[in-house]
Amino acid sequence: MSCEATDFNDQTLFDKLIDGGFGYGTICVPKELPSYIIMVIFPPAYVFLKQIKTGFDRMDLIIINFILTAMFYFPGLLHALNLRKCGSLTESKISGCS
Repeated sequence: MSCEATDFNDQTLFDKLIDGGFGYGTICVPKELPSYIIMVIFPPAYVFLKQIKTGFDRMDLIIINFILTAMFYFPGLLHALNLRKCGSLTESKISGCS
């Protein structure tokens, strides 16, 4: 992750917030931060958005995550975190996740 030096004099207040122009120094916000926020708030939404990016090749992952989230939230969160790290079960053998 790299931060670029930005001239904050000609930016709007919103642009300063996004580019880290408040206070002293520069704040880098990772591009994955919105995905993490969605994952923590409602894990099935993260799995749904991930499936949109892959073209809905595994619809069962959305259903599984929704059922797991209905079981006290944490199983669904762990499932979404596992999908974030390892992908689907078919990809896990390739990437080394177990």
